Amino acid sequence: MKRLAAAAIAAVLLSSCRTARPEGVPIAPLSAITAAEAAQQLRERRADFTGVRSLMRVRATVNGKTQSFRAQLHLQDAQRMELIAYTPVGTTAMKMQADGDRITTDPPAAPDAFDFLRDAGLTPAETAMLILGMPPRDDMRLDYVPAGLVSASVGEMTAQFEPPSFPASHVVITSGDGRLGITHDEVVRRK
Repeated sequence: MKRLAAAAIAAVLLSSCRTARPEGVPIAPLSAITAAEAAQQLRERRADFTGVRSLMRVRATVNGKTQSFRAQLHLQDAQRMELIAYTPVGTTAMKMQADGDRITTDPPAAPDAFDFLRDAGLTPAETAMLILGMPPRDDMRLDYVPAGLVSASVGEMTAQFEPPSFPASHVVITSGDGRLGITHDEVVRRK
């Protein structure tokens, strides 16, 4: 009886620490034959954007220090987003919410933590769109292939998509001395 009770408690604890999977509908890849068609299809999807959720692995390097963690990205629209970073056991380490340029974090982050976004001229939601492989604006330097973006640059920020696809599977963002590698494990459209 004691073993059964211990197993039940362990199961509850393990399931409560597990990172939740995003709920939604899978996103269809682009059906373009040319790079110009891919650009047009991504502009159309941006115009009809209804929100995306992604479960991802992140590797961030700043000033020679590297951190790796799992995260969920909830992008509601072109202005509002939420990022939840998880500890190795799956509990919430930090939650960042953004509405336009206004950013709040729990626990609070240093005000200069998001300077790279301001330096690039992107809002957090626009950066999230880019991370997903969708150009948030047309005034960026963009390089396409039929499957999606190869690279995008704005200000000092550059995003490289490996391989080029939409939705993105892996993207590396560099800005100044910072490097952010993101691998999307699952990307879905919000229900």
